[in-house]
Amino acid sequence: MVLTMRPDRPRSSRMSAGDLVRFVASVAVSAALLLALAGVMSDGPAVGGLLDPVDGLYRTARTATYPSESSVELQAIGNGVEVIRDERGVPHIFADNDRDAMVALGYVVAQDRLFQLDFIPRAASGRLSAVLGPNALATDRFMRTIGMDLGAKRNASRILEENGVESDLVDWYCAGVNAYVGGLDERDLPFEMRLLGYQPDRCSALQVARVLQFMTYDLTFRTDEALYGMIGSSLSPEDYAELYPQHAAVNDPIIPMPDPERESTLSSVGPTADPYLVAAADELQKGFDLTLETLGIGFVPGRGSNNWAVAGRKSTTGAPILAGDMHLRVSLPAIWYEAHIVTPEMNLYGVTVPGAPGLVEAFNADLAWAFTNTGADQIDHVALQLDTAGTRYQTADGWKELDLVVDTIAIRGAPAVIDTFAHAPWGPVLRTRDAAVALRWVGHDTSKTLEALWRMGHARSMDQFEDAVRLWDTPMQNILFADVAGNIAIRSTGLLPIRERGDGAGLLRREPDQPVWSGRVPFEELPFESNPAQGYLASANQEPAGDWYPHYLGHDWRTAYRGLRINELLRERSTHSVDDIKRYQSDVVAVHARHLTSTIDDLRCDLREAEDLRIQLASWDGEMGTDAREPLAYDVWRRALSRLAWDEPELKPKPPYVAQLYRMLTGDVSAKWADVVATTEVESVSDLLCLSLEAAADALRSEESDDWGSAHRIIFRHLISSSRFSSLGRGPFQYPGTSETLSPAAGRLATHSASWRVVVDLSSSPPIGFGVYPGGVSGNPFSPFYDLHVQTYLNFDHYRLHNPSQPDYFASRDVSSRIRITP
Repeated sequence: MVLTMRPDRPRSSRMSAGDLVRFVASVAVSAALLLALAGVMSDGPAVGGLLDPVDGLYRTARTATYPSESSVELQAIGNGVEVIRDERGVPHIFADNDRDAMVALGYVVAQDRLFQLDFIPRAASGRLSAVLGPNALATDRFMRTIGMDLGAKRNASRILEENGVESDLVDWYCAGVNAYVGGLDERDLPFEMRLLGYQPDRCSALQVARVLQFMTYDLTFRTDEALYGMIGSSLSPEDYAELYPQHAAVNDPIIPMPDPERESTLSSVGPTADPYLVAAADELQKGFDLTLETLGIGFVPGRGSNNWAVAGRKSTTGAPILAGDMHLRVSLPAIWYEAHIVTPEMNLYGVTVPGAPGLVEAFNADLAWAFTNTGADQIDHVALQLDTAGTRYQTADGWKELDLVVDTIAIRGAPAVIDTFAHAPWGPVLRTRDAAVALRWVGHDTSKTLEALWRMGHARSMDQFEDAVRLWDTPMQNILFADVAGNIAIRSTGLLPIRERGDGAGLLRREPDQPVWSGRVPFEELPFESNPAQGYLASANQEPAGDWYPHYLGHDWRTAYRGLRINELLRERSTHSVDDIKRYQSDVVAVHARHLTSTIDDLRCDLREAEDLRIQLASWDGEMGTDAREPLAYDVWRRALSRLAWDEPELKPKPPYVAQLYRMLTGDVSAKWADVVATTEVESVSDLLCLSLEAAADALRSEESDDWGSAHRIIFRHLISSSRFSSLGRGPFQYPGTSETLSPAAGRLATHSASWRVVVDLSSSPPIGFGVYPGGVSGNPFSPFYDLHVQTYLNFDHYRLHNPSQPDYFASRDVSSRIRITP
């Protein structure tokens, strides 16, 4: 493969005064970073080369912005491609065919995000220690133990064996990636790679499969079954059902009940736990928490997204308007990469994950789609009892051998570690000294999601789109659709297991010939709605369908309040404009705050401080804005109320959610839980409320913050979540909202929120899009496009997304660069 780069105009002619200031500041910050790293990394980073006055940091900074015009020769290209980067650096790829377009996409993604393109599959396959050193060993071990690469290798093998469209996509995309990397001078590698002293892996089917595995883990892998089992073993069936109901008690489901007279066909089986398995469950949870801390990934109830669409009769444009905002880790570089692809077969605009050959959430000339995580239960845990050697497990017919795999983990600056990983008939096994848990997880199955995405981007109608999403496997998503013909639809789509037992709560017991799953729910039976009478559709990770739905989706649904809020907004007006839809993405009214504060309206507390706080909260509207003190007071009070209400030892592993707290305060859940264990009295609900207000009033006296903005912030950390790389992140910044507001931000220092906000007006063809994500198109910390969007994102503004069908559109517009790619 031949690669040449010919800049037609020197970059220096376009360096403005602002660019120069940014450059000098970036070099200063990075030099400080290098010196800090030199002192804390035991194996010593490659600082010397980066401090070279010509080929060190200066070279990295000098190449951060591309030539205004350049030419590239690639053998993989057939007819030539023009890539125009707009004023934000977003690449617009104009090609004569899909093959050339995908080669070009791989090329520009590598150009912008090479470190991230390599980092994601490296993290997914448990190979971070090789570049980050011993501190990443625990994370690598966990990822290997749970079989992350097992699923990726199975999927990559299937793609290559079938030799279909997925194989073509991998070949085309990787040709572009590998051409860029192959023509790159080592001195022009990304800053992080130069610092850590390593080369990127070649793009391949396996690397692509690892990217899909990364996202599947983030949105489906969960480890709380044993916790539910422990709680279920210590509560009566009645108490467990009351506090941890299978179906959401407070909910506005995605799919309305089709037949009010229909009764549920599900039988609920209470969770179970074996005491000796607590250690294994605890080990599993520790590994999960580690990936959450170091990589920011792993399924947590409430993590997901919002999407909604209004039909033409509910829109001021007379056509559907679709909105989506996916709630994931907000990092630098951003998880999403923005691009526009035009060929005779498509005009597609959207975002992708670096390493994925195609766009993930997007709109074309005829339709648009947006995702929310379904949150369905897509994993089960089979309890195993091991022998003293930890190599066999107990069955009804005696001891059976585990399949043992010896593996080597390379570690930067230290000797490699030899480890042994185990597998049982159901899947990978996590072992402790005398117990183990085998994992049956959708991530270990093959997935045709890549082909589904490709066909979704080429669909021209709702029927063609439905045919495409039939192929979707993992992760299971609520896929919202709207088109220029006036249709809106939503389906909870993907591999929903049919279980041998009615539900998946708790740990399971199985014999080697007993499967956990007997199949998948047919596509036609997945929750679905189209063109409803209400004129809109919305999802926000709430339970997709109520107890009337005949298949098991999950249990203890903890997310409902964002769904309640967006449905409230969509119902209260007869029509909605594009600006209205944009504004809803910034909404921070906490419905759970309205619910909880309504329970203290008629309350009276003896302690003056508690009564003053009650009056303040009772008159508050529930908006979690940055410039008010009430949100801070509410946050402190809610925590105190939950702590006092759920203080029973058996509830400690996983306290009931705020919806059950509200139901207890209003009489729908037994008032016996209002009793505070630490006191000798038997407290009523009123007593509990006053005690919680007293505790909150006391805690507020020691709060250093005067308002919510001072206490509640958002931070955009670097992909490497180490304090050593903190200067490559941005923030923290004051930020509104809380968990379960439409614009979400859980905790006092939020690391997850809307990772991509998009609004699409389908009143024209092609549709008109508006969007924003934190960060920018470049992964180079010296680039003006590295953090370009941060302030726009914090202001809840949107950029107009340019999606012309011809490159002439940019003839009179400001562009940052043009690339001609020829054979």
